[in-house]
Amino acid sequence: MSDPDDQPRVDADSSRYHRVAHAFGRDDPLPIDPDLAPDDPSTPRPTHTPATHGIHRRDPVVLVSIAVGGFIGTTARYEVGRAFPVPLGGFPWATFAINTSGAFLLGLLITLFLERWRVDRWVRPFMCTGLLGAWTTMSTFALESDVLAKDGHGVVAVAYPLTTLFAGLAATAFGIAVGRPRGARP
Repeated sequence: MSDPDDQPRVDADSSRYHRVAHAFGRDDPLPIDPDLAPDDPSTPRPTHTPATHGIHRRDPVVLVSIAVGGFIGTTARYEVGRAFPVPLGGFPWATFAINTSGAFLLGLLITLFLERWRVDRWVRPFMCTGLLGAWTTMSTFALESDVLAKDGHGVVAVAYPLTTLFAGLAATAFGIAVGRPRGARP
């Protein structure tokens, strides 16, 4: 008869971590926007030489779709910011919610568009570059962080960027996981 102490112990937290990481696609490749593909000769890198012709053509339909998406996203963000103003020294919940929801939707939509759905050439630029690019806001995030620090609200000035960073990364990972077809993981 063997002694129970001689049995290898499985760390429950470690096992749980690996199950959750696998569910979120830890070993799956990230969806890569074809406009930013690593083999694109016009992608900036240390050895980058500009393409001489035709890699990125200006398509009026795509440019208009980006502009329309940008108008909608900016207007929506502005209205949310007006509806939920930030009290002096308070946590900027509206910007936090906007950026976190944008991170989730970007992860979800890019995954759906590139791995599951076939969409017209203007849909991805409209939704991802235009609408979500205008919906999310790095400038307001940076300004609010700076004002919090300048006005002496140190705890919130540190907590806000850190919380936004981790929530945005988690929301993006969750969006990718939700968008992945079931059974796509090895």
